[in-house]
Amino acid sequence: MNIKKKMNIAMVCDPIGNNKSGVIISTLRFSHLLKKRGHHIIFIAAKSKKEKVNSFYKGIKVYRFRSLPVPKSCGWNSAFPTIRELKKIFQQEKINIVHIILPMSGAIVAIKAARALNIKIIAHSHSQPENLFMEMPRIVRPTLDNLWNRYLIWLYSKSELLIYPSEMARSLLDKLSSKGQPSKVISNGINIKEFKPVAIGNFYNRFNIPNGKINLLFIGRLFPEKSVDTLIKAIPYIVKDQPNINVMIVGEGHLRTKLEKLVYNLGVSKYIIFLGLISKEDKVLAYNASDIFILPSLAELEGMVILEAMACGKPIIVSDAEMNASRFFVDKNGFLFKTKDYKDLAKKIIKLVMDANLREKMGKISLEKSKIYDINKSVDKLESVYYSLLKNL
Repeated sequence: MNIKKKMNIAMVCDPIGNNKSGVIISTLRFSHLLKKRGHHIIFIAAKSKKEKVNSFYKGIKVYRFRSLPVPKSCGWNSAFPTIRELKKIFQQEKINIVHIILPMSGAIVAIKAARALNIKIIAHSHSQPENLFMEMPRIVRPTLDNLWNRYLIWLYSKSELLIYPSEMARSLLDKLSSKGQPSKVISNGINIKEFKPVAIGNFYNRFNIPNGKINLLFIGRLFPEKSVDTLIKAIPYIVKDQPNINVMIVGEGHLRTKLEKLVYNLGVSKYIIFLGLISKEDKVLAYNASDIFILPSLAELEGMVILEAMACGKPIIVSDAEMNASRFFVDKNGFLFKTKDYKDLAKKIIKLVMDANLREKMGKISLEKSKIYDINKSVDKLESVYYSLLKNL
């Protein structure tokens, strides 16, 4: 019987511990499941106001380094370790694989340290120019997009293998494999034992949500690429026809004040509740407390919140934006709407609000489709990728 040895893996993710992004949540999920399988995991991350020393985060050792805050990033910091510091840690921890999660400053140094020690490097594609430059003037955005992609090409070319969260991500960013290194599509996956239909208890009372309404839900960062303003602008058109609705907006970001002002100016304050950041447990309840999940995003390399909503048995409405991979999850379980077209979004929402049977039918399809994306299948693929690079184990 061929029993494979356990691996020592360094996940390089500067803002680990700041769980306000799908990237961070995905990294934690993968890391914990790999740890359960007996592998040794460490994080290379940034110091922050809350996390100033090396410590354990949710049971995994974190090495933290001097850092600088990243503007408009929900509190992310970018780490600046030295090559010497990381070489010492990699040797001490007997690291077999350095897994680059985000293309931040810590990644550059980690790659140099790993190459000096002949350690295998894997890069994970979690970044789009749209995540960074959506608010920049249109005249400069193409230049910035090009510079960012050139940087990614340079950084990712240092790895032995690239991982993409979706086929769309691979098709959009395939140029990052310009030096011929192999690539693999591995979904971020969903823990179907955690995200599932459950009773919501006193969720409505705790968050002051009115009873007897059809609840629309958005979960995500309040950033430009999420296009939450499109959902808000749709509400006046919905309530003219179907006033018995309530909108729950879960998440934080630098646009919150601007979005709250938009709600006020449109006169729809009584229909919209900003819940802010909520616990993982309450997030599951929020999905279950909703009737329709809406993702108006302009850019998603996969869209973990869509998978979570589907696993909780909800119909979905998604933007058909070219850079939004979540649109491919819509298959008889919801609707696509025209990008940034709030009137078209309103029409699609009204159709579902008016038809409880259609909501139920689409929700059941979502639930069934979500099983394909069981995170354990994704961890199987990731583990297999690691071993393929470490043939001596």
